Amino acid sequence: MSTEATNEWNTDAIPSLRQPEAELPEIVSAEQFLDQPQEMPAELVQGMIHQSTLTMFSGGSKSFKTFTLMDLGLSVSHGVQWWGKDVVLGRVLYLNFEISAPFFQNRLLVLSDAKSVTRPLRNFDLWNLRGHAADIKLLMPKIIERCRGEGYAMIIFDPIYKLMNGRNENAAGEMAEFLDPLETLAEQTGAAVIYSHHFAKGLASSKEQLDRASGSGVFARHADGIITITPHEEENAFVVEATLRNLRAPAPFVMRWGYPLMKLADELDPKRLKSKVGAKAKYTVAAVVSCLTDGMTTGEWQAAAIKQEGFAASTFAKLKNQAIAEDCVEARGRTWFRKPKVHVFNPMTGESKLREAAPHEQKIA
Repeated sequence: MSTEATNEWNTDAIPSLRQPEAELPEIVSAEQFLDQPQEMPAELVQGMIHQSTLTMFSGGSKSFKTFTLMDLGLSVSHGVQWWGKDVVLGRVLYLNFEISAPFFQNRLLVLSDAKSVTRPLRNFDLWNLRGHAADIKLLMPKIIERCRGEGYAMIIFDPIYKLMNGRNENAAGEMAEFLDPLETLAEQTGAAVIYSHHFAKGLASSKEQLDRASGSGVFARHADGIITITPHEEENAFVVEATLRNLRAPAPFVMRWGYPLMKLADELDPKRLKSKVGAKAKYTVAAVVSCLTDGMTTGEWQAAAIKQEGFAASTFAKLKNQAIAEDCVEARGRTWFRKPKVHVFNPMTGESKLREAAPHEQKIA
């Protein structure tokens, strides 16, 4: 072989192969591997988050991501339920890159009161880094140094874009390089690493769940868990969907925002995502009346309205009262009946009015 040909395959000329050698694990046979019992990491949040894994929370602007992550941190650090799910008690570190200290303090006080978590707060450490954000490659060694040996079960980054340092979030190579240090942190500390990211512009419900986060598809592939918070058609309600690498994903469910917490809204249909930017659900008296079968109790009527139209309980109550005020229904004891209406046309004036149907007209009505 000629010298020129030899030089073509000179591995020293390939930059990626001239990097310092990393210590790699040994290659083992499948049987050797099976003979080495592996300890499963703790399931910090029932059915959703394991220790030593990466989880991304993604949502649109004003989807209360910081409140959600603070709630998560308080729940794990005090062993109380989060979003109706059991948690394993563990020490939490919250890296706050966005909210100024006075406002973060206020949120922490309000959230702990709302969750009935009494002071002194335990197992919840805070690192206020607003104004100190830097490239993740520069900051991560300092984070690992501070966290090593501290026994953190969960480390939360809020928000992750503060560490991009000018990187193009649409460039797959740049984002893979950007996210890798988070994996290193999880491996070296044994903590669940949680980070928040924003949705891309546009209507989130028009995209598949994994495609809603802004930037490269690497965001959808890198984390072990992708949890999205997408607007429901009902105001201040959000559909939660999860894609999980190591657990069976829970069925989508709906949370309703009520300052300062998200609370389960089991009565809302998670399929009813907000379908138009700026649009609010339009529910009518006619819709709630159409769900009534004569002789239903209030509870039966409400259940039918929720199932057929996706009403929230509060929306049903409001429209039921409107239906009563407009004389569309009447109560007979503990049951409800429609009051049929007919249109009456006046040929002299050309006007059409709605009036209650006479007994002989009710079948027609």
